[in-house]
Amino acid sequence: MMKRILIIEDDPGISDIIAFNLAKEGYEVATAPDGEAGLLAFAGQRFDLVLLDIMIPRLNGLEVLDTIRSRSDVPILIISAKTTEEDRLEGLSRMADDYICKPFSIKELMLRVKNHLARYDGTLSNEAPLIWGDYTLDLSSSTVLRNGTPLALSKKEFHLMLLFAQNPGRCYSRGEIMRAVWGYDQLQPEDRTVDVAVRRLREKIEDDPSRPRYILSRRGIGYVAGTGK
Repeated sequence: MMKRILIIEDDPGISDIIAFNLAKEGYEVATAPDGEAGLLAFAGQRFDLVLLDIMIPRLNGLEVLDTIRSRSDVPILIISAKTTEEDRLEGLSRMADDYICKPFSIKELMLRVKNHLARYDGTLSNEAPLIWGDYTLDLSSSTVLRNGTPLALSKKEFHLMLLFAQNPGRCYSRGEIMRAVWGYDQLQPEDRTVDVAVRRLREKIEDDPSRPRYILSRRGIGYVAGTGK
């Protein structure tokens, strides 16, 4: 089935060039010039991925992000001229899957779209559930139970949790995590995408995020997969 992508962007020049290149890659594309139109389009049709500007009229992009995320786990990639670290952290902390700064490379954008779709769409395996401390990870359905109770995780959070759960005791650099979960290398040394994602996951799985048992920090190296004990 052809993948469908929604572009919510008020600059027609940017919207058109993204739509043109996505169509060349074989995707079906819809566009919306403002936040309200974007939400109406999303509510009325099935989309596999959303490309979202922040500075758009009639509901800004962060409001749109919050609304879509409350309804769906679909990958949301922010594309914005707001490029400070605070801007990027704000978008990622509100569960955007990626944050791409303008101006951007079309080739890089196409690769990121492809990688996010592959990770969102893929069925991991038919293996037996994986036990990690108090958690049971069902690889076939990408769901997590804690002592029998479902845990609300995004697809990205599930893949991040799975990476650690499969390899207790292993230490990962931020670059290794970025490649394994996001599918590409860390673009800048100051990129904190991994740190934000780990912090968000810790808040969901750790009894005390300041004293983690599942995802441990190693100064100057990255993160270590704990055992949950």
